Amino acid sequence: MDDVSSLNSSVTTFAEEHAITVVPAVPVQGQGGPEVLLDAECIDLPSFLNLARQMGAQALYLDADPFDVDLDLVDVELPQHVLARRGQLYAVQVAFVAGGVVHYWEHTAAWYTEWEDLIDATRAAARDELDADDDRPRWLSEGESEALAAPAVEALLAMPEFRAEKPGGGRYRFAQRHIPDGTDERVTSTVVRLACDRADDLTRQRYADIDDHYDQLAASLLTDPAYKRAGSAAARKQAAERFLAAWADGWVPPTVPRDELYARAQRLAKNRTPAPALY
Repeated sequence: MDDVSSLNSSVTTFAEEHAITVVPAVPVQGQGGPEVLLDAECIDLPSFLNLARQMGAQALYLDADPFDVDLDLVDVELPQHVLARRGQLYAVQVAFVAGGVVHYWEHTAAWYTEWEDLIDATRAAARDELDADDDRPRWLSEGESEALAAPAVEALLAMPEFRAEKPGGGRYRFAQRHIPDGTDERVTSTVVRLACDRADDLTRQRYADIDDHYDQLAASLLTDPAYKRAGSAAARKQAAERFLAAWADGWVPPTVPRDELYARAQRLAKNRTPAPALY
């Protein structure tokens, strides 16, 4: 299935038909709770959505990623049929929670897999060239890998675009595509893993005391131009997400703080609205 946008639309249409809330983010995987990981080979999307309805899911979590071509990542001419996909959605992730278990479904377009293969081939060629030019050990200890990876990890953490990526697949793929030039090819996977782990830790730390700031943040959110222009609940939640990210040094907020801030802002706005006059 190469038309990922139709999969994305199928989720939103299904949610509308069955009065299920769509949350524009996917829960972080690997956080210690029970999970079920599925893909298109295990179950198709309509069956997954019906499973969510049958199990009483109150929300569908949805995240889709557009294709951003970075030609510096490959050393060959990109096929035109891949280049023509620029801006199209290449991957979709859907999730729901039932019985305390998070169920994930994801699909990546075949043409994007071809793009990833080109990146892997470029890196492999560079690695082979590096191995031929020096006598450095091919295998590193964990400590050596982390030490070599540290500068690249810090560079990723400093990127506003990396901070703005949602945890999970989006952030992981961004890190893969934006490993700084000059990074030792032997530690690229370590860079991605450490950068994403550190990003998750820093996000949790930044939002740890948000309970003490909700009221002040809600009042400020009501004056935010983007929030004031928003005409729907979904748009206002997106504005709240961007507002919180700016407050948190660029770290995109988890779903719960964003929704809580939105709810408090709505309640505050309602309390501020004067009662209609009686005549």
